[in-house]
Amino acid sequence: MTEDFLSFFNQPENAPHNGVDTSIDAAESISESLSAMRLQVFQEVQNAKDGLTCDEIEQVLGMKHQTASARLNDLMKAEPPVLCFLIDEKTNKPRRRATRSGRTARIYFSKRLLLPQEDGAMPSSEPIQLY
Repeated sequence: MTEDFLSFFNQPENAPHNGVDTSIDAAESISESLSAMRLQVFQEVQNAKDGLTCDEIEQVLGMKHQTASARLNDLMKAEPPVLCFLIDEKTNKPRRRATRSGRTARIYFSKRLLLPQEDGAMPSSEPIQLY
């Protein structure tokens, strides 16, 4: 993957930390794989027509909750955002689905978007559509 492709989400290349030495160490330990993890999470959500909860991302990618949740948060804050919630018409709140614990969690959906090709070029046959 090219550097342009990995920086596609317009996010910092370093994970956030709270200033404590153990938190800084943890953030630095994932800095080289941060963009790749964001891409993995995005691709899983994009390929799931019914969206995915954080719990489902954890299962599919074998990520710890803190990692999956943080990468989903990154993608929601990307410029432009590449994930979204769909509103349940009955509750007027984000759609939810049961997790392994039996509780419900918000479902993340991909905004319709064309990713750059492996060489970093954007596909020219269709425009990027965000909704």
